[in-house]
Amino acid sequence: MTDLLAQPARREATPLPAGGVGPRRPVRRSARLRLVTCLAVVVAALGWIALRGMTGNFVYYLTPSEVTVGHKVQVDQRIRLGGYVVPGGVRRTGHSLTFTIADQRHSLQVVSTGPVPQMFRAGQGVVVEGALGKDGRFHSDTLLVKHDGTYRAPTGASRPGGR
Repeated sequence: MTDLLAQPARREATPLPAGGVGPRRPVRRSARLRLVTCLAVVVAALGWIALRGMTGNFVYYLTPSEVTVGHKVQVDQRIRLGGYVVPGGVRRTGHSLTFTIADQRHSLQVVSTGPVPQMFRAGQGVVVEGALGKDGRFHSDTLLVKHDGTYRAPTGASRPGGR
């Protein structure tokens, strides 16, 4: 009897199927749950990264009506303001550019101290970044020109080389 206890138990070998592959073990539920959890975490992380990347590329701005009538902005609160430059109201004084920006109903005077894009002109759509001052004017340090996206080839003298 002691000999039986001292010897390791023998397992009988099961023959392999014709393909040479052993019998398939059923996949455990805990392993499947871990796999699904890891995939869900990866998908959620990629979705969050994509969402954060996209929101950084959107340019949201308020209109002069929202600032003056809607009172959606407090003094010294940094925002983006968008609208059209009113013809006849553009003046350069020292290191600043003063102009009026308007939407379809209201207008607001802007004092810009940042660089002025080459395409800036009266009637042009612009987005300015800055803050509403206590004097009721919008003080901007960034001026962006909006364009309609249509390309027009240079004509005559405005072509490079003048040909």
